[in-house]
Amino acid sequence: MITDWIRGLATLIFLPFLAQASAEKIMLWPTGGDQTRPGPSVVITPQGKVTEVNAPFLTLYSPKTFNGKTVLIAAGGGYRRIEQAKEAIPAAHFLTQQGFRAYVLTYRLPSAHWPQGKDVAMKDVRQALRIIHHQNPHLSVLGFSAGAHLLALAINRAEMTQKDDNAAFSVEGMALIYPIISVESPLDHSATHQVLAGRHASRQEEAKWSVQSVIHDHSPPLFVIESEDDPIAPPQNGFLLQDAATQHHVPMTWIRYATGGHGFGLGQKGMANSAWPQHYLAWLNQLPAHN
Repeated sequence: MITDWIRGLATLIFLPFLAQASAEKIMLWPTGGDQTRPGPSVVITPQGKVTEVNAPFLTLYSPKTFNGKTVLIAAGGGYRRIEQAKEAIPAAHFLTQQGFRAYVLTYRLPSAHWPQGKDVAMKDVRQALRIIHHQNPHLSVLGFSAGAHLLALAINRAEMTQKDDNAAFSVEGMALIYPIISVESPLDHSATHQVLAGRHASRQEEAKWSVQSVIHDHSPPLFVIESEDDPIAPPQNGFLLQDAATQHHVPMTWIRYATGGHGFGLGQKGMANSAWPQHYLAWLNQLPAHN
């Protein structure tokens, strides 16, 4: 009873923040079934961290004047939480101010031991793309940390992009901000590795959850931001992604900052990484349609 009250209070505290620019909440699986659980659709802390997702959904943020381009956003949190207030919602506000339509994804957490397995978050991404892409032909994605890992895997993994799935060809670009790319040694220390691959994972299992393993000739163009002093997603991630992109002739814009660590969202005031949203905006505006 007390726990439920605390959860409800946290949600009430956070709701006004969500509502500032929120136009519409769209359930991913409106009929429920095995894709949802009983209870509140989401549990949120007073700090805006999503810690439990029982019914995944999209939140649509609409600009006053739409420029014709749409972005699907996924925040990070090591697949144990989702940093909506720190990453996704500020990004949505930034984009809508520039005329973009922004969808923030609240995806299921694989750490919650769903019966369908650890692919549940990727299935939520694919469902989100199916919902969005018909009315938003110029669609790109923006992910932070584990959210970047999630989007890149869901869009590029072979079993997630069947030829009869129209959403497989609807993404014009992928922006990955301090992304988790590899969970293979020596980059096997992240929460992403612990949740998805597991402590005693085989090399084959680690490769399955590593983004550089799924980049292919038709992957969307990449925009990547990293810090050289990032202890969670060190720049070796970017080098692995660059190698894969080069091998498959995928355009990649890569910006590395000397300092900034991990989890800096739209950038830290007074630091060089505060410039990345403007570089991202320039990349978005020149992004060609991807087929």
